[in-house]
Amino acid sequence: MSPHARSHAIRLSLNAYERSCWFTGLSWTVVPTLTASTTEQAAQLADVCRIASAHVDSCCRQPLRATVNTETITGPGKGRLSIGRDTGIGSLVTRRWPVAQVLAVQTSPARAFPPVWTPVAASQWSIRYPMLLVPFAAPQTSPSGGNVIDLAPGIVSWAWGPGWWRVQHSYVSGWAHAGTTGMVLAGAETLAVDDVTGWAGASGYLYDGTSTEPVTVSAVTPNAPVMLPNGAGIALAGPGTLTLTSPLLYGHGAGTVLSALPETVLHAAALFAAVQAIQTIDAIATQSLSGEVGSTSMLEEAAAMALGEFARVA
Repeated sequence: MSPHARSHAIRLSLNAYERSCWFTGLSWTVVPTLTASTTEQAAQLADVCRIASAHVDSCCRQPLRATVNTETITGPGKGRLSIGRDTGIGSLVTRRWPVAQVLAVQTSPARAFPPVWTPVAASQWSIRYPMLLVPFAAPQTSPSGGNVIDLAPGIVSWAWGPGWWRVQHSYVSGWAHAGTTGMVLAGAETLAVDDVTGWAGASGYLYDGTSTEPVTVSAVTPNAPVMLPNGAGIALAGPGTLTLTSPLLYGHGAGTVLSALPETVLHAAALFAAVQAIQTIDAIATQSLSGEVGSTSMLEEAAAMALGEFARVA
């Protein structure tokens, strides 16, 4: 996991950890002990959030934040590359979902070592089940989209038998998730963030307490585009700047979470963060809890159930 991806995971649960306080009565000040210093508390909470975020991805068997992925498969005649008997359409089944954007597709005869790649024109592929767009300022609660990329007839075929083709495809999966890298003033129309992956055309929320507000991104500018393998192109990913469709209503500090992740995921992260925090505090701190916690296994089960529909499907 890259440094900026790790920080995304931690921020997700830090935001979620605040939610966990609502139903457990768990205070930031009791982790790991009632007498811990501010530095010790920050270090322990970072660990709590890192583990909680890892649990979310582990439950789903994939990262849920937007990531750039490159896969290479062979076929036809194998599970991830098939060809329609009647249509001749080739279908690539990706390992991660939902597929938000296809960046590049290349083909090579599987027997060529090294591969001799031929790029496929962007007009010759499509996402079979695109992610659904939600109305502005309406938070998502469940996933949409799929994990199949269709190729135009003739790109791959059965003409030379099973396993003849090697296909490499790069795509973006998941939901955009980032954090601001500097202070931003009310009225600003751009945001500097630590990851622009998946943000072009996406809507999300700047989570900042009473200053939380929805935003929609019209364009992204990475500081340094990510190069795709074999010269297939670039991915708009990593640190950069987001251009917004309308000015911000409030000012926000550095490290403010900007996320398009569905609210269900944030709730599950809150449950996992509560479990980790409760399991790491001492007995005296445990006595200070004012919420109705029950057993931590109940919280873990609730989180896992909430994430069920986000799990990897292939």
